[in-house]
Amino acid sequence: MSIIQHQFDKWLDKRIPTANQFQLNHKNIFIFPSKFGFLFLGLCSLLFLLGTNYQNNLMLLLCYFLISIFLVTLLASYANFAKTHLHMGKTPEVFLGDNLHLSMWLNADHKVLPPNGLIRFKFNINTIKNDKTKNPDKDGTQIDGNNFSNPVTLNQLCNQRGKITLPRVTIESFYPLGLYRCWTHLSFANDITVFPKLLPCDIVLFSKSHKESNEPGQTVYQALGQDDFSHLKNYQLGEPLNHVAWKQLAKGRGMVSKQFTSEANHIGWLSLIHTAAPSLLPISDKLEIKLSKLCYQVTELSRNNQTFGLDLGETIIPPSSGAAHRLKCLTALATYGEH
Repeated sequence: MSIIQHQFDKWLDKRIPTANQFQLNHKNIFIFPSKFGFLFLGLCSLLFLLGTNYQNNLMLLLCYFLISIFLVTLLASYANFAKTHLHMGKTPEVFLGDNLHLSMWLNADHKVLPPNGLIRFKFNINTIKNDKTKNPDKDGTQIDGNNFSNPVTLNQLCNQRGKITLPRVTIESFYPLGLYRCWTHLSFANDITVFPKLLPCDIVLFSKSHKESNEPGQTVYQALGQDDFSHLKNYQLGEPLNHVAWKQLAKGRGMVSKQFTSEANHIGWLSLIHTAAPSLLPISDKLEIKLSKLCYQVTELSRNNQTFGLDLGETIIPPSSGAAHRLKCLTALATYGEH
């Protein structure tokens, strides 16, 4: 990054600081003649020179008329663009290699009509703050302000795990005549955590973390789906539908769910050091494969509401279950090795 670009980014951070939502105004709007606008000015200059040289009042009148249109368009372009109110929606979970779909809401409260004309949204590749977001969607997303539906979706390719900071979003419009380009660079306060890529594998739990024992540990079970039927109980809202005893429901005995017992009900540990990876790969690739396998196991165990712990060496997450435990484990896997 050049020194000029670096200084511009620092100035931009002061002028348009990071926020959760933005109302466009004179403090964060930039406006400048477009290429077509400069050609238009060139035509006006040519008409003025011809009109004065040949003392043609009609030609001069046409020149002044076109310049007045140029100046009025400046005000119209700003007034239209300044009607924009933007805020970023919730960011969904994203795994390595996936496209992150970011939802942006434009004038969602309907108090002010959206701007007219075509509006383009894209990531500003000149303001990327780290190397983890090198592949933004260059074409961006274009909408018609007179005919669109919220939210506006921007796509971001996630090509490296860990925490990333989104680049600034550039929003631009050439309404009404294309003589001026109105644009802004907005930085939304959305830090994204990219989880490791899901790599399907057998689920292996160990009886202890390696901190508690120097032995490799005892494998509690290797794969889900080997449970034995135990009994029936009344169905509770939120239980998996594949546990419902549909035959009992068909016989008119009400909605009941099947209960299973197996070694999978025991509390176990997922261990990084004991997770298998091909031996011929480089160390860095081995680590990514192990993290990907653990990521898959965390999602599967959480989906089955299994209680488990996670042992990453320096980071130990005690056994638990639920959505909060799942997010904590996935975040630990995503940020492993960053510090």
